[in-house]
Amino acid sequence: MRLLLMVEDTDLQAELRRQLARRWPQAQFVVRSQEPARLLPSEFLAQGYDAVIVDQDWQSGQGLVWLRELAGRRGFAPTLFLADSADSRAAREARLFGAFGVIPKQRLGDEMLPAVLAEASRIQSRAQADWRVSPEAEAARRFGAVRIPGYRCVRRLAGGSVSQLFLAESHKIGDLMVIKVTPSLRDASGVDQSFERFLQEYEIAHRLHHASIVHCHELGVADDHAYLAMEYFPDGDLRRRIRAGISSTDALDLSAKIADALAALHEAGALHRDLKPGNVLMRGLRQIALSDFGLAKDVAWDMEITDPGLIFGTPHYMSPEQGHGEPVDARSDLYSLGVILYEMLTGEKPYSATNPMSIIYKHRNQPIPRLGGQVAPLQPIIDTLLAKVPAGRFASAHDAAQALRRVADSVRAA
Repeated sequence: MRLLLMVEDTDLQAELRRQLARRWPQAQFVVRSQEPARLLPSEFLAQGYDAVIVDQDWQSGQGLVWLRELAGRRGFAPTLFLADSADSRAAREARLFGAFGVIPKQRLGDEMLPAVLAEASRIQSRAQADWRVSPEAEAARRFGAVRIPGYRCVRRLAGGSVSQLFLAESHKIGDLMVIKVTPSLRDASGVDQSFERFLQEYEIAHRLHHASIVHCHELGVADDHAYLAMEYFPDGDLRRRIRAGISSTDALDLSAKIADALAALHEAGALHRDLKPGNVLMRGLRQIALSDFGLAKDVAWDMEITDPGLIFGTPHYMSPEQGHGEPVDARSDLYSLGVILYEMLTGEKPYSATNPMSIIYKHRNQPIPRLGGQVAPLQPIIDTLLAKVPAGRFASAHDAAQALRRVADSVRAA
């Protein structure tokens, strides 16, 4: 028995666990986070659960709104509604909206809830068994040219010459995931570099297990392709946030959080080497998660995945030393952070040109651009982050995070 609970009262959560543990001692309970407060993404069908329980008081009394939306999704798991009383208006409407069962809270101590859940589980198991052998399910397991069992492909998100990104629902995790798929590419020695890159990304995320580092759930190989299952961020990345406009204090706060994530990465012995807004994913408006460590340099690995002297990354965000294929250290990532902060403050990149090599040239040879208007007082921290030589930047990401927070506090106090 695996249940998704949309119940914010911790006492009520505990009571549900006590009541159901008598019949299902090994039952798994996943409590839906209240943040963010929006409804679950429309593609989510809770197919990894036997049932979903929604409390009338969920999200400050919005339980009925959630029930109506979720129960109306074709293929969604059976949904039970916890009502304050059996004859209340909410209970009557819940039945009309398609609740599999309406459970009065005063009856949690009797056999009504276990009986309804047992029936819901039976129906969900039958529905999932029928679906797994259907043509629709066979099509849903395909991610481009690759068949990946255990996931339902929702849609393709993006793709390039190296990898494809898909939105999928994981039956095992019980949530939406992003699946990154890339063809296996072996070098002259027989090493599969695609798999090695994915393995490095997976290992870094697991080794850190940091709130501001993307969570990677599974690494695998299917049909001569490597795939990586990662958490899904419906709020998108920092590019979207920049397009919407960011206040100077929010820009500084977000930069400090990026620096915190970099500090954890650097302390674990890795450099990001491809830090840019597209690799900064948003948890709501004010929390971030770093992603895409395929170009990271991890000293814990014996093999260097990229060739010595090779220029890689994104020119707009490269440090001068990285753009010229020179040795880099943690301060190179801080330069990239400075570019991101400048872009958040101005809406523009510090250096632009018609071709990548011209941009790389400007990073090393042109003066640091000046901030204007209300953000002009922030020039000193931009100058430090974008110093042309590493010695002119902050000594560490930890120092950068502290400095960014001090500046943010002074802006708020002004």
